Amino acid sequence: MSDVKRPWIPGSRRARLTAIGAAAMLVGGFAVSPVAFGDAAPGKHPAAEIHRPSPMPDRIILTPTATPATSQRVTWRAEATGEWAQAEILEAPAALGAVVPAAGTVSVVKAMSTKSVNTSLGYASTYHTVEFLGLKPGTRYTYRVGDGTNWSAWTDFTTATSDARPFSFIYYGDAQNYLDSALPRVFRQAFADRPQAKVIVNAGDLIDSANSEEQWGQWYQAGSFVDSQINNISIPGNHEYSGGVLSQFWTPQFPYPDNGPAGWPAELAKTAYTVDYQGVRFIGLNTNVQGIPDVMAAQTAWLEGLLKDNPNKWTVVTFHHPVYSTAEGRNNPVVRAQWGPLFEKYGVDLVLQGHDHTYGRGSVSASRRSVTVHDSTVYAVSVSGGKMYDVDGSVWTDNAADIMSQAEDKQLYQLIDVTGDSIRYEARYANGQHHDGVVIRKNAAGERTVNELRTPENTVGEQVKVNKTIVEAKGKVKVNAYGYDPGEEVTVYLRDSKDGAGRKGVFIGYRKADELGRLVYSFALPPSARKNSTHVVYLDSENQQITSPVITVTK
Repeated sequence: MSDVKRPWIPGSRRARLTAIGAAAMLVGGFAVSPVAFGDAAPGKHPAAEIHRPSPMPDRIILTPTATPATSQRVTWRAEATGEWAQAEILEAPAALGAVVPAAGTVSVVKAMSTKSVNTSLGYASTYHTVEFLGLKPGTRYTYRVGDGTNWSAWTDFTTATSDARPFSFIYYGDAQNYLDSALPRVFRQAFADRPQAKVIVNAGDLIDSANSEEQWGQWYQAGSFVDSQINNISIPGNHEYSGGVLSQFWTPQFPYPDNGPAGWPAELAKTAYTVDYQGVRFIGLNTNVQGIPDVMAAQTAWLEGLLKDNPNKWTVVTFHHPVYSTAEGRNNPVVRAQWGPLFEKYGVDLVLQGHDHTYGRGSVSASRRSVTVHDSTVYAVSVSGGKMYDVDGSVWTDNAADIMSQAEDKQLYQLIDVTGDSIRYEARYANGQHHDGVVIRKNAAGERTVNELRTPENTVGEQVKVNKTIVEAKGKVKVNAYGYDPGEEVTVYLRDSKDGAGRKGVFIGYRKADELGRLVYSFALPPSARKNSTHVVYLDSENQQITSPVITVTK
């Protein structure tokens, strides 16, 4: 055969084959020829096959008990009878596998309950729950679940401390839709940002159809192994109900504490409960009963009792239908009338909600202390899934509330970091980008400030309050300002109002912000502040450069 190359002839067989080859190379970046695709597209893999249970445990999830420092519940799904469902647990070792735990270090615990759910996919899903008791506070444990032969992987969790200690948790609004496509990246990004989180809060509508085996399977797959090592605090949304009846999956999957309203109206079982965790009182409420007056009244009375007698410094409440709705045409006046005043009266710190498939965050208008600071409850509405509505903030403004931040057509997750003196709340998009946030600070007396996270725009301008704008020569002026770090040093100047921003003015003195980032300072006008002159108070610090309204000097 000759090694001589044939000439290129447009339209020839060689040219046609070369063009086809080039096109094949461009498909997904791989050398795939057209015949590789076949004559018919692949069929959709049946949901019954994707989600069918087996003897191998799956859908493993941690749910808290009323004593999370010394006990822990774990639920999983597997084809096993209650007789064999069990778990093994030991204090987390440095190694497993070839390193066999020492004799006596592994405890075997039988499942406390086994419940089967008949699904529409032609099989039953059986859930088992085990409760580990007598654990040590603040201790890392390793566990696995199974039937004695078929075991899950070994997985770790850490018990809560017995006292208030810093920790982080994650909050999600509605997942509900696109559970197998758009939702997983949100869950993964949130965990990547806070792998040390101890709690995940879901504000309802985890799925779209209450009794869909396929959707529950997709929700668990989206969370993957994360659910098996972080406690889950979920409350039901309206999509966890079908025909007014709670999803048959709810109780088998989420065996929450039986510490709800006295007398336990059946409608509230496992859907209204409370957990105290390292200085935070978490309260889960059920807003799906707002149209049943006596049940709602029982829940409201229970809520007030928890708020009135609360040994914890911080309080976080979660439910589905918002106090202040963010979507067009939505409003929950019963929730707002019964619970809103209690949140303000008893100093609830965060109210975490869903339902509206938009984002909104703010506080009541009466609590505004500056452009960037309030001092009352923070209300948040968010969405983690792919279903979106348009934002409408009129319910906020019509009911004396400030909507400080909003977003639409965004999937979000919220990272919340708790310390002894503050809670830092931040909302981020599915791609990890920052959206907004606040820092809540509280002192020993229960006083609080809610500070917007700083931006170049919100740390300048007229934000200093003065007690009067007409002052006699050598008279006294009292200034108030917010938004500082605790102990931040502030330099006080009096600047002629005609001078530009580049002039600081006459030095008055130094002052440090208090533990909540507030500054209060009184001073006498200097001799340079003569009759008929006008001035502004200028406060200069590391984080802010802000001014007061114009002060006019009289006789």
